[in-house]
Amino acid sequence: MFHSYFTATSKTSLASRDSRINSSDIKSSDEGELLSMQDIHISHGHKTLLKIDKLTVPSQKLVAFIGPNGAGKSTLLHTVLGQHTGTALKTDGHIMIYGQPINKVMNDGHIAWVGQHERFELPLTVLDYALLGVSPNLAWYQRPNSNHVERAQRLLQDFELSSLVSARVQTLSGGEKQRLAIVRALMQDTKIMMFDEPTNHLDIRHQRFLLHYLHNLVRQQRKSILVVLHDLTHAHRYTDEVVLLNGGQIVAQGTPSEVMTRSQLSDVYDVDIKVHQTEDGLVFV
Repeated sequence: MFHSYFTATSKTSLASRDSRINSSDIKSSDEGELLSMQDIHISHGHKTLLKIDKLTVPSQKLVAFIGPNGAGKSTLLHTVLGQHTGTALKTDGHIMIYGQPINKVMNDGHIAWVGQHERFELPLTVLDYALLGVSPNLAWYQRPNSNHVERAQRLLQDFELSSLVSARVQTLSGGEKQRLAIVRALMQDTKIMMFDEPTNHLDIRHQRFLLHYLHNLVRQQRKSILVVLHDLTHAHRYTDEVVLLNGGQIVAQGTPSEVMTRSQLSDVYDVDIKVHQTEDGLVFV
């Protein structure tokens, strides 16, 4: 089952290779600009979902998008990925990744993505699902090699899934599925990663492990990671930069200390937010 599905997936990837750009064309300087969005207007019917005059996100940072429900956080990431063009109106504007049009970067498989609702319908084992992450890098006739398998096993061990390598993905709990989706994205081994509420379904220990892991990826492997978070304490503690949204628009952008002031957060969330200093840092309640 795995071989036939993997082959079909790889054929789709191969079909777009003629339009691919080389990895060397993607800039990777420490001071580089990862994402640029300008004059973006996304609407559904008469409702504006996202309105961005200009947004610039630096590379090789862990950047969090925060804000209340309906603020436009997920819509922003979906727009970058081109997932709203079929159901919503996208007016004048452009999106660039490292100075390249977003469609070229997406075709080249340079962005790994984990959404809120990953699908686990195919009867794959945990190991086979993790190995799907390498499919964008393989031709249709290729299968994962021993190095891929070893790396997948290491990641599954890191995320405490090694005892489940032979289990069917449908038998996993919600938290186990979430961690497996993250492992699959990590197997893709891209410079850019995007996560829409990756701490969903995770207990507090696994939430902290994940965010610490992503933080280290940025530091040690110079990844660029964009993440939607609801936990303000996590956003302040683990990320390098924060983009605060409300009503589909950007309210503030900067370091966590610059953006996440009590007055500004209380105003945006329309609730009196308390900030407490602990030995581990600030806690927002």
